[in-house]
Amino acid sequence: MKTFKLCTLRILMDESGRDTTIPVQIKDGLTVSTDQTAQWVAEIVVTDTDQPILKELFEKKLRALIEITISRPDNDPAAMIVTPYESTQLSEGVSYLFTGKMVMMKNDLSESILREVVEDNFTGEELIQEYKDRRSKRGAHITSIAKETFKQYLQEHPATVEG
Repeated sequence: MKTFKLCTLRILMDESGRDTTIPVQIKDGLTVSTDQTAQWVAEIVVTDTDQPILKELFEKKLRALIEITISRPDNDPAAMIVTPYESTQLSEGVSYLFTGKMVMMKNDLSESILREVVEDNFTGEELIQEYKDRRSKRGAHITSIAKETFKQYLQEHPATVEG
């Protein structure tokens, strides 16, 4: 098991199809990797008045695509498909606990960008420069790929009706 400080979190899209790209103002957060199952847990603490979208996700139990950075805010983001697990009222805020799976990390992004540059027939020095240019725009690139992955995931894993 590995634990990392969660620095930033953005909700990119939820199960209802709402395309949000909403940054969440977190007071504190962490992510835990369970090595055996590739399952991750993410916990964030926000103030009571922040982020009504979080409250809605938890009340409706909507799966969501989130983008996080861990350890340092300037690290490359990673995308996770998460399911609301538990929310807890604290003396100074609310704790939200998600379970989920990483769907795109730094290595995935680099490989994806490199494949696209090669498929676009760049070679030699042009390939290197184009790769660097696209890497510098990685935020938009990872968001686009992650959203498509999330849509595909929802088609392959329809919501179960609790009752």
